[in-house]
Amino acid sequence: MNPDGNPDEFCTSDQWSALTSAASHSQFAGVLGGFLITAIALLMDRNSRESVHTLALFSSAVLILMLDSFLFSLITGTQVPSEGDRRGICAIAWTQGAVSTGMLAAGAVALFGGLGWMLASHAVRKISVEEAEDAGAYSFLADLGGWLTFAAAMAATLILSETSVDYLHFMYGRRPELWVTGLIVTSAAVIIFVNFVLVYVRTRTLRKSLADPDEPTRLALRSIKVATVTTLGLAIVASWLAMSLARFPKPWLIEPNLGLVVFVLILTFVLPTIVSIAICYSVASTDEHISIRGWISLRRPRH
Repeated sequence: MNPDGNPDEFCTSDQWSALTSAASHSQFAGVLGGFLITAIALLMDRNSRESVHTLALFSSAVLILMLDSFLFSLITGTQVPSEGDRRGICAIAWTQGAVSTGMLAAGAVALFGGLGWMLASHAVRKISVEEAEDAGAYSFLADLGGWLTFAAAMAATLILSETSVDYLHFMYGRRPELWVTGLIVTSAAVIIFVNFVLVYVRTRTLRKSLADPDEPTRLALRSIKVATVTTLGLAIVASWLAMSLARFPKPWLIEPNLGLVVFVLILTFVLPTIVSIAICYSVASTDEHISIRGWISLRRPRH
């Protein structure tokens, strides 16, 4: 960005251009979406109950990744004038890039969430028919599925926190206030911690169940409605916003409008992290709950 606040022809901010990176991001999202379509076709031939969970995650991820690939391709077609005020057109490109990054992150976490379920269901199925001495290897495979999901969620959260800070940097022409950056970073740290606890509890429960040869392991199909509905909602709303930005009042983009910026941050950071939390909450495991009434009856002394 030039000293007068007018961006250059590549809409560069903090040594980063949203225009030159969009083409590779579009290809990446398209490749992930194509991989998921192939995976869905393979899962259709399975009759296992666990494939329902994986299919739900993969199906919602396909839509958001395909739309995301299209939105990134729109950014590559942006024509920035060589002279004159470029703030409006660059603000559109950066806003499109921010929400598209959020969509890409949500789709990637859904992909690894489904992959984790595939690994866990494969391990459970093999343990039931293989020799006992191989149980440790398959138990590790089931654990790996959960921790791959956490790794994807953690990486996505960190990337989205930095994307949010970079977006604010460009829109206001300066680094965000320290408290704003601190709020984003602290929120990211809390989200990562919550995801870690969820995955740790779920994988530990599954590992204990797999270690017990006397009881068959039955994976719990914990509800993933929050993850799928949020993913689909993010895909629709973010796509609408990216396509409608050119019709927004120009002062909203160059001043900028606080409500619009907050709305973009919700689509870029808040909703994708909700998706990641919901997916970590539904990591493959068994549900072993003791009701409060039952726990009280167990603790109550007998006379």
